[in-house]
Amino acid sequence: MLTYTPPRMDTAPATNEKPWMLLLLCFVWLWPGIFGHAPWKPDEGYVAGVVQSMLEDGHWLVPTIVNVPYLDSSPLYYWVAAGFAWLTSPILPLADGMRLATPFFMVFALWFVGLAGRDLLGRRYGRSVAMLLLGSLGLMTFGHAASPDIATFCGFALVLWSLSLSRSRGWLAGLLFGIATGMLALSASMLELGLAWIIALLLFAFKAWRTPEHVKALAVALTVGLPLALAWPLALTEVDPALASYWWRHRALGTFQGFGRTAFLHDFGYYLQIFPWFAMPLWPLSLWTLWRRRAALSSPALQLPMLFFVVLAVMMTLSPVQAQELALPWLVPLAVLAAAELDTLKRGAAACFNWFGLMTFGLIAAFIWLGWVALNFGWPARLAERAAFFAPTYKAELNLPMLLVACAATLVWLWAVTRRNLEGRKASTNWAAGVTLIWALAASLWLPWIDIQKSYAPLISQLRPAAPTDSCMVTDAGLSFIALARYHGGLILHPDSGAHADCRYSLVMRYRDSDRPANWVWAGQRPGDRKEFYYLIRR
Repeated sequence: MLTYTPPRMDTAPATNEKPWMLLLLCFVWLWPGIFGHAPWKPDEGYVAGVVQSMLEDGHWLVPTIVNVPYLDSSPLYYWVAAGFAWLTSPILPLADGMRLATPFFMVFALWFVGLAGRDLLGRRYGRSVAMLLLGSLGLMTFGHAASPDIATFCGFALVLWSLSLSRSRGWLAGLLFGIATGMLALSASMLELGLAWIIALLLFAFKAWRTPEHVKALAVALTVGLPLALAWPLALTEVDPALASYWWRHRALGTFQGFGRTAFLHDFGYYLQIFPWFAMPLWPLSLWTLWRRRAALSSPALQLPMLFFVVLAVMMTLSPVQAQELALPWLVPLAVLAAAELDTLKRGAAACFNWFGLMTFGLIAAFIWLGWVALNFGWPARLAERAAFFAPTYKAELNLPMLLVACAATLVWLWAVTRRNLEGRKASTNWAAGVTLIWALAASLWLPWIDIQKSYAPLISQLRPAAPTDSCMVTDAGLSFIALARYHGGLILHPDSGAHADCRYSLVMRYRDSDRPANWVWAGQRPGDRKEFYYLIRR
């Protein structure tokens, strides 16, 4: 035959990988770094400030930090975070409680992506898609921090699943797509909502989606999604028309700003620079899929994720903002593409993939364990000196629960990488286990040391005795610092603007190479921080 017809892959080949392996890895992956540390600047500072304002000041409709509206993201993630913080307030500090919103959205994101993989590729592929997503390096830090971007990530995962169903199950796909677009509007901006609809409409270019069911799905989605998307903007307009107008003109389009002033383009090349590591190991496996199915690129299983990826790539190219979190939705379609031909990976390639992960994560894990020994026992001496240089106030401590977590994660990884009969799926499982291992070790063994470097609690405790009691205080350190000052010390600071010109004290932040301000009455910095210096000035 002169043409190639690929075999129909409704079910993945039989494998020794069991569903409980995915569930175990998901459970272990989700929790390290969620508990036991202060809010870390910048993103967690914003979230802590908004959540605290919701719980203590009643600002549930408008995300607010110390009476200053914060409209960079719509409020869905903040609502969920505040709900968890309120429910867990008897047993957890606010920072730990609000962070529970992240594993909440991550569980659904992994589930949605897995279901999309199953519907596009066939049975047993869903678990491979979820496993590969767990192993992506770009998701490792964002998937364990308090950030509205995780709710947006979950929304895009639901978009992919709903559109994978829209060829044949219009009512269900429309309901899910409507919920997904409402979630994107309520967690991010109208830009993400528009991207989802662009993908859905461009699918008409492919024969597989030119069906009455896809039309029905979009009609149902419009009926369900439009009220969800407009609910918050309309409520904001009812309560504060001026603020709603500001949001519409300057914040409604997210990174592109708003309809009154739209910005485009950044210095070209940023996302190309981060892509190789951020999307590792998804992009090499996706290239393998495209090569293996080069004669069948018109199959629906590839059309949807490829279109998804291209639309997001165009958005990031045009965006005026350079930020890693904008690349998070990229991982959703890449995980599906990467899983499509995972089972056809040559034995030698699978062994190379496995060996690279084994050596990389094994060496990193060994270094983390060695660093923990240096932190707590002073050996090796040179490594202990470097650790003390970055966190001079760290005191050796043996946290038994954290040590048990680290030991359990290490043993699970050793068991995973010593299994026989290596194949593509086992190699991807071993990679995900390696990513889980290094994150679990860093978030258990090194967490107190990292928290000292990233927490602003010591600085705020130094500032509090010097804070004026007879006048208000302004600062140029940004809203994240203002939120952390309230969270850690109950200090109310205001942005340095004309609205608070009568304040007689100003807290200024200067970098190391900047000149010291005159007439300062207090100076401080975080332990081990040699970049940021803070001065309290009487104006």
